[in-house]
Amino acid sequence: MKGDTTSAAAAGEPEPRRVRFGTGTTVKDFDDYHRWLEVGERAGCFELLTTGDSQSLWADPFVSLAVAAERTTRPRLGITVSNPMTRHPAVVASSLVALQRLSGGRMFYGLSSGDSALRNIGVRPATVAELEEFGLAVKALCAGRTAIWKGNELELRWGSYPVPLWMAAEGPRTQRLAGQIADGVVLSNALDADVLARARANLAAGAESVGRSINDIEVWCMAAMCLADSEEEGVARLESQLAGTANHVYRFHMEGKGLPAEYHQAITELMGRYDSSVHATPDRAAANAALVRELGLVDFLARRSVIAGPPGRCVERIREAAAAGATNLLVSQFVNDPLEFMEIFADEIAPAFAHPLP
Repeated sequence: MKGDTTSAAAAGEPEPRRVRFGTGTTVKDFDDYHRWLEVGERAGCFELLTTGDSQSLWADPFVSLAVAAERTTRPRLGITVSNPMTRHPAVVASSLVALQRLSGGRMFYGLSSGDSALRNIGVRPATVAELEEFGLAVKALCAGRTAIWKGNELELRWGSYPVPLWMAAEGPRTQRLAGQIADGVVLSNALDADVLARARANLAAGAESVGRSINDIEVWCMAAMCLADSEEEGVARLESQLAGTANHVYRFHMEGKGLPAEYHQAITELMGRYDSSVHATPDRAAANAALVRELGLVDFLARRSVIAGPPGRCVERIREAAAAGATNLLVSQFVNDPLEFMEIFADEIAPAFAHPLP
């Protein structure tokens, strides 16, 4: 803990490595969301509770997180992730400052170029330059500083409260940018040691270029998770999620992302046929699930992004991911009963990681 003079860090020793967990949901029914928040906080093992930003598919994340801010007291709360194309940075910053006040400083804001939120309304993704300008503007405004956006000076005149900026970053350019400007990073398809090492090298290079260190940045890895009687059954239930993750990670290009050449053609075809209108909606995405089976991508994608099976096997997979360097895991909940999932996770999985890793 910061400020503890007896800690390993204070003694000049490295902090012990721990596995940390966060989880998220998409909000469609607020009665269900109230119960989800109650169980998520009571579980005690989730440091982050998050939601996404895709206006055509789920409720507005700023409204959802206002509810979360008033119904929870402990976990950090955040959007994983929003985009620069559907809102003005001053509007976002004003909402974030209000949420920081409601939550007592527990909020963070995640940003990416945009995926289903934009595809479903015919808007193009943001460029890397637009990501940088938008992210810096939001960060400055929340902190009470003047920001420049498209040549205009912006400021919030009613109040300020710094909000950490996070980024979802999949390729070398966005990862280097995240290293330069972000406080946290969310990686997909990174439970693989090689992919994670590439990403961390890019983050470190970006950080070093502006006098920062990768140690200044929280690095979290997405893990699609499904409790099932067997690992194979759990992976099968997550096939539509595998398609969505692959579509997002490789949509702009495949270079520098550790994708073997033998999968390039299959990934290209998947992206051409992917249906964004049912993104992250497993009960309606049978065609997306069928794509990864037809194209022979299930095993390859699952190794990089899935933790599935009975609790004991999930513990083993988490240990494998941690050994590869993925010690901060943001577990998704594409399951039939999210409340039961969180309770089982808290009772049968999280206790295995109550102590630092050896």
